[in-house]
Amino acid sequence: MSFTRREFLKSCGRGMGSAAMLTALGYALRENAYAQGPDYRALVCIFMEGGNDGWNTVIPLDQAAYNTYAAGRGALALSQGSLLPITVPGAGNFGFHPSLTGIRNLWNQGRVAVVCNTGNLVEPVTAPQVFQNPNRAPSGLFDHFQQQTFSQNLVNENTLGWGNSLGGNLPVFNSGPLIPYLMTMVNNAPYFKGPASTITLQPGLQLGINGLPTTGTPPVRFTAIQQLGAISEPSMQVNAFNARVTKAMDDSRVVGNIFSNQPFTTVFPNTGIGQQLRQIAIAIASRNALGHDRRQIFYAQMGGNAFDTHGAQLTTQATLLSQVDAAMSAFFAATVELGVSNQVTTFSFSEFGRTIRINGDGSDHGWGNHYLVMGGAVQGGRFYGTYPPVQVGLTDLDFPLFSVSGNFRGAFVPTVSMDQYGNTLARWLGLPDADASDVFVNLDRFPTRFLGFLG
Repeated sequence: MSFTRREFLKSCGRGMGSAAMLTALGYALRENAYAQGPDYRALVCIFMEGGNDGWNTVIPLDQAAYNTYAAGRGALALSQGSLLPITVPGAGNFGFHPSLTGIRNLWNQGRVAVVCNTGNLVEPVTAPQVFQNPNRAPSGLFDHFQQQTFSQNLVNENTLGWGNSLGGNLPVFNSGPLIPYLMTMVNNAPYFKGPASTITLQPGLQLGINGLPTTGTPPVRFTAIQQLGAISEPSMQVNAFNARVTKAMDDSRVVGNIFSNQPFTTVFPNTGIGQQLRQIAIAIASRNALGHDRRQIFYAQMGGNAFDTHGAQLTTQATLLSQVDAAMSAFFAATVELGVSNQVTTFSFSEFGRTIRINGDGSDHGWGNHYLVMGGAVQGGRFYGTYPPVQVGLTDLDFPLFSVSGNFRGAFVPTVSMDQYGNTLARWLGLPDADASDVFVNLDRFPTRFLGFLG
């Protein structure tokens, strides 16, 4: 007789205490996970804070569609000749932003896909339905803070990030982790908010015990702590504490040494996102030494609301996307060098997209957006979801942003939800479908649970 994970929890709960139940569950799941044979997979999130303009990231190139795009964008329109052309099966001809040369090359290799018109949704909804009942959309629509929280928590309360929930629900166990396998490159990411253990690995931050060097001659206080930890006492509690202190010091030196070296030859750009992805590549290369032989989940971020391009958008976005392109290209090259390109999937998202129409020399806060997914397991060279007819955003789907009278600039209602996007990534990582609704709390309201961009 077979049991689902949830059924096993319920049956155990009727016959034993919670501690014994969790111990039994841990052994059962661990045995089941290893019975399937050891495998390794990693998920890498890149958050583009501020709302990257997806409509100038992926642009229609077929003449009629481009003409409508150009008319709608005005001075923000990128010239046809500058775009990096791609052919999309079933969708036509499009172009990547001219800064995305590496991404276009990976697209041509089938290693990059685009997930179209994706965003924060409580349920499937149309513009007229939102106008009639605003509660059918996430509250705080177009607000940076509230939508950053929603995109990473899938609700408006910053209580449980879906990255943390995913890590806590995976029935896959690393053998003996020295540090948590949920690793963020920045502090206080809502994506990892929650009870599962996480660690911050900011590039340039020395790892180890504060005030105690990882190499060289130990100072007097370090030696004293070592000596205290080695003392055997009649008290079992004291001995247990001493053993944990000693192990913590030993582990900190091991981890510090791991991240002070680069075990690959790929050169990463000296940018914020470049160095974050380099740090992630080191953690992947050192996964066995870290005890992360089965799974790793990472969070990287281009912060400071960098993509909030109300002004100077053409030059600002070109610079930012150039940094994204160089960093992601180097990262993919590193995974190839390390022999794990099929086992590492990288994905991007923002709190929202931007409006199709111009606002001075920039754009306003929008809703739907286009996101990149990269990796050897990606069914690339395709669009997932539907790229909307550009003219729709010029009239029918205009929203009054921030309730300012007359400020209508064309925000697209998403047709793919963050829950669907995240769940497709999570299933590839090993989340059972029976547990998906525990992580992706709006998922059951959508008819499609998986988008198909991962094999």
